[in-house]
Amino acid sequence: MTRTFVIAIVILSMTSLSVGAEKWKPVPPVDWSKIKPAGFSDDELDLPYYLARFHEVANAIVEEGPDRGFIAKRFWRNEKDNKPYNARVMESHLTLAYMYCTKRPWNPYFASADVRDRLEAMLARWCDMQNDDGRFSEYGPKQWNLPATAFATKFMAETLILLKEAGDAARIDDALHKRVIAADRKAIIATLTMKDLYEHGKRYTNQYTNVFAGAGGYLSLFPDDAEIKELIEHRIADVQRDFQSPCGYLYEADGPDFGYTLHTYHSNAEMAFHYLAGTAVGEAFVEMEGPWNEWLGYNLLREPDGSTFAINRGIETRQKHAAIRREDGALAEVVPSARAFATSKEEHAKEVVQMRRQLAESWGKFDHPNDEERNSPYSPYIFLQREAKPFYPTNAQRDDAIKRLPYLAKQSFTHQRVDSRKKAVFTFIRRPTYYATFSSGDHITDQQRLGLDLIWLPKCGAVLQSQTGTADAAWGTRFDGAEQVCEATEMPATFIFADQVIQPMPGNKDLPIGKVIARYALQKEQGGKTITFDTDAIDVAVDHKGAFVEQIPLLTRADNPVALADGSARLKLPHGQVLITFPPGTQANLTPSDQKLFNDKIVTVLTLPASDTLTYHLLFTINPD
Repeated sequence: MTRTFVIAIVILSMTSLSVGAEKWKPVPPVDWSKIKPAGFSDDELDLPYYLARFHEVANAIVEEGPDRGFIAKRFWRNEKDNKPYNARVMESHLTLAYMYCTKRPWNPYFASADVRDRLEAMLARWCDMQNDDGRFSEYGPKQWNLPATAFATKFMAETLILLKEAGDAARIDDALHKRVIAADRKAIIATLTMKDLYEHGKRYTNQYTNVFAGAGGYLSLFPDDAEIKELIEHRIADVQRDFQSPCGYLYEADGPDFGYTLHTYHSNAEMAFHYLAGTAVGEAFVEMEGPWNEWLGYNLLREPDGSTFAINRGIETRQKHAAIRREDGALAEVVPSARAFATSKEEHAKEVVQMRRQLAESWGKFDHPNDEERNSPYSPYIFLQREAKPFYPTNAQRDDAIKRLPYLAKQSFTHQRVDSRKKAVFTFIRRPTYYATFSSGDHITDQQRLGLDLIWLPKCGAVLQSQTGTADAAWGTRFDGAEQVCEATEMPATFIFADQVIQPMPGNKDLPIGKVIARYALQKEQGGKTITFDTDAIDVAVDHKGAFVEQIPLLTRADNPVALADGSARLKLPHGQVLITFPPGTQANLTPSDQKLFNDKIVTVLTLPASDTLTYHLLFTINPD
């Protein structure tokens, strides 16, 4: 038989298979006349939006050609990264698996053959994308990396669990199912054993710890896999040693970040705890949660109405978040300090009533239920481990935890936390009329803004917040013609307490009560700056030969604008005020932003131009009850 004849037979066979195979039928949209709001349980009230758009996701799966099984339209991840080699995009297999495997009165896609065809294509493609050593790629063909591999284990474990729970009613091809299980296991082992992946994970905790969520889910299906058990128990000890700063934060780009830890890492920890509670891994996440919540206690400042927490955002290394509303999860049941940031049982009950009312009023027309996820119109996180229920503390339990937050438990203290990996120093000053955070030392990532980051007043909330990654809304000194404030770079500071210089050392400690003075050189040694934290005021003195501008990013609302006069700026609040005084004749200016941050607050930047020297005084007063 000639080679040409063999090729002809192969081509003919492929053509015959193609002709014989039925083309996919479009997945239809939901007929809302056949579904009632009452069909959704209390913990499913966020799903109608995703149900309404599911047919768009399913119909975007490529049916033929080299990209078969890929999602041709962007629903998850960034538009620029929606590429056929990106395994992170393929995490949306969980979206299809959830709809295919979930038998509920509202779900017309349960056991749908049209959904199954697309899910199988996605899973086959996912297996084909894996390297021989178990890794996946994200940013280019064969550019294998940690996040693509570790995240894969978390999302695939959930897909496999859904398939098992659905049983024969919603199954996939048996050979493909076994292949997916083997690929998932290989990815878990690669993440747990490859040295370069671990070394990368030491800098990006949220990426690496996915594997404990993924391995936990996998072991719920295959509890006798002794190798996986041994690997995760060995590796979690390394993680506890290497991934958490003595300050309490989990390393992200070698520093503190609130977005990745409050969201992605939190998901990993909750899932690992759900599947592995009572094991060494589950207990390790409980142990890491305590110091993390202690760190949050100094850096998340509660607004007076309790609606949200302002974030000490100037120090965040990667993401950008001005505030957080709540942080819910099962770990709050065993870590009491986490309850300060949780939704209470009573709050949750009210939210359910409100969500049901809104659902009935907008039936058939659904907006995105999560403002924080609007940049990801269809995140597979929505379907990730929905069976793990959060612990909602009672109002009394939550309020008890809130009372223990450092800045609410005491009226006066000076506390300092110092990292051991970087020369990063975080100082927290509480006085009867204010609370301030001050950061110094290494400038870990470009977006950080050091110095005076956040000021909070009792009964008034946050009144100053340095904005991450900005040139004109960050607190600090900007030289004439400079693009950034001096505080957008390395800033080692000297601290003086009662005329004694205190050297910051790694760890956490309370410092003497009394006047605190922080001094540091300005950029390129072109002057210096002294900040004095006194009983009811903060004094700032700047020395620099030449022209400069001092920027003070105040948080204001339409109903309490800043009143500017010669030599002063006054921010009057319902329960207090901030009075900023500066040399008369200073050509001060106010620049409001049109971007709302939280509680209708915006940044209004007070700029004070000066030459050679400038001193200004921030006086805080709180109205008596």
